[in-house]
Amino acid sequence: MRVAVVTLGSSGDLHPFLAIARQLHQRGHDVHVLTQQPYEAEVRAEGLKFIAVVSSDTHRRTMQHPLLWHPLHGFGVLWRHLAVPAIQPTCDALGALGPVVGEPLVVLASPLAVGARFARDRWPNSVRLLTGYTAPMALRSTSDPMFLGSWRVPAWWPPGRMRRLLWWLLDRWKLEPMSRSTLTRWQRLWRTPQIPGSVFGEWVHSPDGGVALYPEWFAPVPETWRCRGVVTAGFPLYHSGRQAGFSPELEHFLAAKGRVAVIYPGSVASHSEDLIRLGMEACHRAGLAHVVLAQDVSDALRAEIHESEDAIHVTWTSFADLLKYASVLIHHGGIGTCAQAIASGTPQLILASAYDQFENGARLQGLGAARMWRLGAAKVESLHAALNSPALLTMRRASQLYSGATQTNLAAIESACDEIERSQHAETRLRE
Repeated sequence: MRVAVVTLGSSGDLHPFLAIARQLHQRGHDVHVLTQQPYEAEVRAEGLKFIAVVSSDTHRRTMQHPLLWHPLHGFGVLWRHLAVPAIQPTCDALGALGPVVGEPLVVLASPLAVGARFARDRWPNSVRLLTGYTAPMALRSTSDPMFLGSWRVPAWWPPGRMRRLLWWLLDRWKLEPMSRSTLTRWQRLWRTPQIPGSVFGEWVHSPDGGVALYPEWFAPVPETWRCRGVVTAGFPLYHSGRQAGFSPELEHFLAAKGRVAVIYPGSVASHSEDLIRLGMEACHRAGLAHVVLAQDVSDALRAEIHESEDAIHVTWTSFADLLKYASVLIHHGGIGTCAQAIASGTPQLILASAYDQFENGARLQGLGAARMWRLGAAKVESLHAALNSPALLTMRRASQLYSGATQTNLAAIESACDEIERSQHAETRLRE
């Protein structure tokens, strides 16, 4: 079977799809990964075929955009600067891969990869598309927790008419003006069916079904989406085949300090120093040694870390192995990081900025495994209090309660692969 895996975004967005693609390859399938050019080496290192649908320059401009992590404007940046430039290259690449010996090309794509959605409309008999959802935010629901940007709809608002109105208003004033005219141009050029309803509430989701790449206990798939063929797989945690041991400096630091805090701002450097500095100051006040895991930091911050006896800066290491030494993880709330922390039973202090981070943090806080703040409003006093609070032990116990389920990682990956294999001959889930 020929399979195309399409994803756009940060390396955290890539990794769940890469874990699935690697397993499909090990099952003997012909797997092609379509994503941004800078990820080519990582994809090919797993023995997978690679097709660039976003250039290195476009990737760099997007990841360095000053509004990328704005809670309201960030998605517009991602749409205009990453998703739209990838539409034609993605659709063209999928058309070139085409069906094999009369069997359809099976595609697993993130909702942002709308070129894959157009390919499904252009060649409905040749392309079977499953939408892959790394976080529950992508599946619109009126249940709690519900976020619009960083604003959480009050829990006392009953599910129903008022919450549906909020989604309508978001479409009416933000998402439809941003996206529909662009998509309509492609729809007319390729003579595909008109785009019905809400672009992000309906059309981007494949009529062939989808896979929720997170477990049921984290967020059950709403019934309306189950009826559209969305099934639950679990967290497909990715562990790179190129992982190596700790550097001598890190080994010495961990041996000397024992349990440490890990500060991780995410794989994209933009605005990460705000999170790092906040975490470092809280750890300093709590007398807690800390490891800053970040690819890029300024010279001033690097010197500040170097001057501290209780801090060390690491640009890359095995995240899963590092968490074995962590008493707490201070991070941005990306879904992959949340999943890794749950798997290791590590308490989490989340400083959310945009996208799914607020909902991820709220869900983990509801499970008792984390505390969450908005990065722009967080105070060092709050983090310091959390680090010194008995609640940290409670968070660890809650994390360990769920870690057993998350550690059955291969089962989650296998479940996703099984669904992809079944989709090749399945009937379309949603009547068009």
